[in-house]
Amino acid sequence: MAETGRTDKYHHGDLRQTLMNNCLKMIEEKGVSGFTLREVARISGVSPAAPYHHFKNKTELLAAVAVMGFKMLDEAQRKETEKCDNPGAKLKVLGRSYVMFAVNHKVYFHVMFRANPEPLWENTQVMNAAKQALSHLENTIRELYPEAEKGNGNHFKAAVLTCWSMVHGLASLWVDGPLRAAESGKLEIEKLIDLILGQDIIHRGS
Repeated sequence: MAETGRTDKYHHGDLRQTLMNNCLKMIEEKGVSGFTLREVARISGVSPAAPYHHFKNKTELLAAVAVMGFKMLDEAQRKETEKCDNPGAKLKVLGRSYVMFAVNHKVYFHVMFRANPEPLWENTQVMNAAKQALSHLENTIRELYPEAEKGNGNHFKAAVLTCWSMVHGLASLWVDGPLRAAESGKLEIEKLIDLILGQDIIHRGS
């Protein structure tokens, strides 16, 4: 009887999101390897079997969180680029929004890129959400560097990877702590972003 009482509030279909929210809380407290579906069920107020109606295992729950993170990043990038009227400005805005997403949503960022990434990135939904989020960068490179895809397309791939690696590296170094500790009291993250993105990171003449 008590078991039925615990699950009644989820009859309207919000258990899936509740499990995801509590997954994020547990990752923040214990790290990705420090929790189980049973623990997520416990703090969600449901039976140990209840999460399996939505996720077949822990990896599938993490994949759902990663998809949500990529959708949030996609929306942030889309909104920011709508304000720009030229590809050069778009590129800088994309870089800034990417880093600030990581800074403001550290747990999502961790799940999206570091939570046992091979199984996660084998998930079709994760792959599709990631491609959509990263398509803003690819489209902007096409606008800024229209000759890049000619020939074997290596110039285009190099330009995209250079830009992505630069902002992802900055985001990771700040979120993980080394850069934040090294720059404590010297440069804030916004100023570091401006410093990095002020460089000519795409050499169109090469």
